Amino acid sequence: MSCPICLKPIGVVEVGMPRFGKVDKYSVVSVIRIYDEYVEGLTGLEEYSHAFILWYFHESRGAKLKLRPWGREEMPEVGIFATRFPQRPNPLALTIVKIVEVDPPRLRVMGLDAWSGSPVLDIKPYDHLDVVNEFKTPDWFEDFFRYARGSLPSWLGPTSRRREEGV
Repeated sequence: MSCPICLKPIGVVEVGMPRFGKVDKYSVVSVIRIYDEYVEGLTGLEEYSHAFILWYFHESRGAKLKLRPWGREEMPEVGIFATRFPQRPNPLALTIVKIVEVDPPRLRVMGLDAWSGSPVLDIKPYDHLDVVNEFKTPDWFEDFFRYARGSLPSWLGPTSRRREEGV
């Protein structure tokens, strides 16, 4: 059997988000265990404050092309590509995290919304080339975070403060 796109995990989330209960992902320290053959790749990562984590929704149950965000009836029905939900044709996830500690073979981060056991496919440092100062999100998304979600951590930068202030 041929594999047109083959990905091999570089590690696994050892300690991730709790599956039940209302938990703020920005207050949880997650632990990613990098596999031995990739540990050298962590060299220098400690000099960055944030990173992108590319991981696999390993427990996703099939794709949906349209859904209501968070399963809430008051939300509009939108396409899966207008969300960050796991029911994707290719269940890949991308999260920006705050680096807490690089202690090979482990990486401790805050803000990772993966569960324990999630395969990690790649890590890329976040730098000034990744900053978007002006971006647009739909009203339903803004309303959800303003009223249902509450505040966002200050380390997400000025855009999170602007959103909280209604700017």
